[in-house]
Amino acid sequence: MEISYYTATGNSFVMYDSVGKTLTYEEKSDLVLKNVGDRDGMIFVEKKDKFFMDYFNRDGQRAEFCGNGARSFVKYLHDAGYIKENVLFDSFAGQVEGHLVDGEIMIKMPKIRTDDKLGSVAGHYVVVGVPHYVIFVDDVKNVDVKKLGFRLRNELDANIDFVEIKDHEIEMRTYERGVEGETKACGTGATASAYVSRITQRWHVQKINVSVPGGNLKVIFKGKDVYLQGGVDNV
Repeated sequence: MEISYYTATGNSFVMYDSVGKTLTYEEKSDLVLKNVGDRDGMIFVEKKDKFFMDYFNRDGQRAEFCGNGARSFVKYLHDAGYIKENVLFDSFAGQVEGHLVDGEIMIKMPKIRTDDKLGSVAGHYVVVGVPHYVIFVDDVKNVDVKKLGFRLRNELDANIDFVEIKDHEIEMRTYERGVEGETKACGTGATASAYVSRITQRWHVQKINVSVPGGNLKVIFKGKDVYLQGGVDNV
């Protein structure tokens, strides 16, 4: 099996190179359950007309998208010699644009959508390929992410992001569905949280730094487009 391991700002993934192979959903799910262990998910590298990223969470279920998974996908394509610096690839959330920038990986995120769904705690429902619920808190370090995140995840069937506002920056912790626990980072969550923070705080900045337990991410706003940038390592 063509398996390798990547980590992106604390998110850890198994990469399975299935270029030239055809796997069913059931075969992929079985591979995930047998190989992921305590990592966050598994990424299948496929190629049709273009490269295609098929992402599965730790629970063996497909997710439409994963921001840090997509950044890891781009890094793998580069490491494997498939690309040099830039790529357009497909996912279940649509076409994704990826770049190597200053030793980091940057991707253009799926179009952001909002909804008026509310849970039992006030928050902001945002879809960035997958659904997120952004909640502002005074002290993110003292939030019971496991307990409150679990409750809201089941109420809303969404990832739950707890966000503390800093000086034009944010600190975030995430309860991820499919992992069913807190992860060290979340790229779609960082994007959703930065997007909501920028609007609610009326920030006019073009870049928001997002501090997560696994490190730091950058969310960059260019007109109507939003990009996610950070480090990725082959481990």
